[in-house]
Amino acid sequence: MADKKIIIGIDGGGTKTALAAYREGTPVASAKTGPMNYNFIGADRAAENVLAGVRALGIPVGTIGAIGIGDPSIDDTVGTDPDSVSAKFVSLLKKALGVQVFVRSDAYMTLFGLTEGRKPGVLILSGTGAMGIAQNPEGHLFLAGGWGRISGDEGSGYYIAVEAIKAALRAIDGIAPATALTDALTGYFGVGTPRELITRFYPENGEPDIAGFAEAAASCAEKGDACAKKILTDAAGFLASYASVLMERTGSRTVGIYGSVLTRNRTVRAEFERLILEKYPDAGIMTPAVSPERAAAIYAGLQVLRER
Repeated sequence: MADKKIIIGIDGGGTKTALAAYREGTPVASAKTGPMNYNFIGADRAAENVLAGVRALGIPVGTIGAIGIGDPSIDDTVGTDPDSVSAKFVSLLKKALGVQVFVRSDAYMTLFGLTEGRKPGVLILSGTGAMGIAQNPEGHLFLAGGWGRISGDEGSGYYIAVEAIKAALRAIDGIAPATALTDALTGYFGVGTPRELITRFYPENGEPDIAGFAEAAASCAEKGDACAKKILTDAAGFLASYASVLMERTGSRTVGIYGSVLTRNRTVRAEFERLILEKYPDAGIMTPAVSPERAAAIYAGLQVLRER
């Protein structure tokens, strides 16, 4: 890395953010901090969380050469307006740290870890949100999904959680079959009666962790609840559809997967792999060998060298 300075790579998220520091490619520190999606929490709070993470690394600011960020709030196909929240966020970091900050989407940085920025490949991400991103042999990017919560964010943890909540409430109302999701829901939000859920859904301050309920839904599915299992397999179907479209557009049969839903949810992972391999028997499905935060650091180091 340039001048033997420390390069920090950041993998921003809607729930938590991971930071890692490297000197000449060797890891020297890592840390976790709060969410970074400023589309939901604002630029000031997102920057505060990142700065808290940098402090947690325990590295003197003067030793930092550059920072690379995988940003969950941006789209690589859209330019940055100088008056945008994104520009404000980057400006706050540059002012506080006095170093170069290189930003691409979190999806791109994770893809970079799979393709090294030059090989073709498809990456499907599903954590709080979900999308697919791919690169063809010529280096052109293609996207699928990633439209955010207002569209439903199909295939994501948020989608699973919302569908599970709706199924539980319909069962409570008696307009849908009984499901273990009902007890899971009241337990997750810590209420004694279902109607108390309303105050948990719409608190006076802040936003509840809706996406976190996806883990409870996964637990219900693994215990045999048919309703929960269908929600999870439907989510896998959306993710497989993203992958299929991107595989056709790029010709690549390398499919990377990332995010808690695809890497930790066994029902979603198994159904996703079944659907992909059924259609593309020659596909290789894998997790990227390079972590998103390391990929972000490598990307930032390359940009520093290119600007010299």
